[in-house]
Amino acid sequence: MAKDPFDEILQFLKPDCRIDLKHLSLEHLLDITGTASGKEALLKNEEVVRTIIDLTDDCEIISKTALLILVNITSDAHGATELLKYRPHNKTNVVELFLGYVLDPKKSHADAACMILSNITRVENSVKVCLDTFIPHLEDLLKVLSNLNYNQCKSKLNYIAPLFSNLSCSARFRKWLTEPSMKQYPFIPLKKLIPFCNYVDSVIRRGGAVGTVRNLSFDTSYHEFLLSEDLDLLTYILPPIMGGEEYDDEEMEKLPVACQYYPTEKVRDNDEDIRRMIIETLNKLCAKKHGRETLRNNGVYYVLREYHKWEKNPAVLLACENVIDILIQKEDEVGAEDLSSVQVPEDMEEKFRKMDEDFLNSAP
Repeated sequence: MAKDPFDEILQFLKPDCRIDLKHLSLEHLLDITGTASGKEALLKNEEVVRTIIDLTDDCEIISKTALLILVNITSDAHGATELLKYRPHNKTNVVELFLGYVLDPKKSHADAACMILSNITRVENSVKVCLDTFIPHLEDLLKVLSNLNYNQCKSKLNYIAPLFSNLSCSARFRKWLTEPSMKQYPFIPLKKLIPFCNYVDSVIRRGGAVGTVRNLSFDTSYHEFLLSEDLDLLTYILPPIMGGEEYDDEEMEKLPVACQYYPTEKVRDNDEDIRRMIIETLNKLCAKKHGRETLRNNGVYYVLREYHKWEKNPAVLLACENVIDILIQKEDEVGAEDLSSVQVPEDMEEKFRKMDEDFLNSAP
C-alpha cells in the first residue's frame, strides 16, 4: 500500500518543529488546496486536517497560513461540510473555535476566520448543524459588525454580513433578526444591519446586508414588518439603484425623504448582484396588497422607471420589468390579494419560463 505523502508533512507540523519548516510545509499545503483535486486529497487525511486546525492558534505567520488553507478547503460545499465534522480541543465544533477568533479584538487574521464561517454557512444543511453554536453569539457578532474599529489588528470583518445572509435561511435566525433583543437593552437587530446596504467601502458588507433583506422578503409573514415606518427599509434599499435623475415635484414628494433631491453626480451601485437582489426584494414585497400599495405610495415605480433606462444586464432588466408590470396595475387589475398564493398551471409556468429565456437569449 502506497504511503500517504501527507503523512511525511506531519513531522514538520508538530508544535516543537522549527517555525521556518512549519511555515514552508503549510505554504505547500496552501498551494495544494488551491485545486479541487488537492483539496480532496488533503481531506482524506484527517490527522493533517486536525493539525492544521490546531495551528490556527499558533504564532501569527503560522496561524495566517493555516487559516488560509481552511478558507480554501471550505470554498466548496463538500469541504465545508467535512470541516464541520471536526471537534477541536474543548470545542463543540470548528464554528465555536473560529467564532472565538472573530470576537477576539486582538486576534490577527480574524478576517480569514470570518471567511471560513461564511463559507461553512453557505451550505444550508451546515446551518442546521451549527446554528445552536451561533445563537448565543449573534448579538456580539452584530456589535462587532457595527464597530468598524473593533479589531485591533486591522481586520475589517466584513464577512460577518454574508454570514448573516447565509444564516437567514433559518427561521430561528430570521426570528432573532426581526424581534427586539433583551440581552442588554431592547433593539431590533435588523435595524443595525440595513444601513450597510449602502456601505461604500466594502461590496462584501453591502452584499451581505442586501442578501439578508432579500432572504427575509421570501417569507411573506415579515412583509408588513419590512415595510413598516419604524424600520424604514426603502430608505436603505432604494439608494443603490438610484442615480441623480430629476423627478417632478409630485413624484419627488412620494419618495422617502432620505431619497429626495440627490445631486446629479449620484451614482448607482456598481455591483450587478447587489442591484439584482434589490430588484428581487422589491418583487417579493409586491406579493401582498399592503406591499404593493406601500411601494406605490413611496414612489418605487418612478425609481424603477429611471433605473430601467440605465440598467444594461438583460436578467436584471427582466426582473425590473416584472416589478413595474405589477406596480402600474390598479389593485382590481392585479386579480389577487396575495400573489404568492396563486397557483400557476404547469403548462403556463413552462410557457412563461420559455418567454423569459427567449428574451434573455435575444438580448445583445
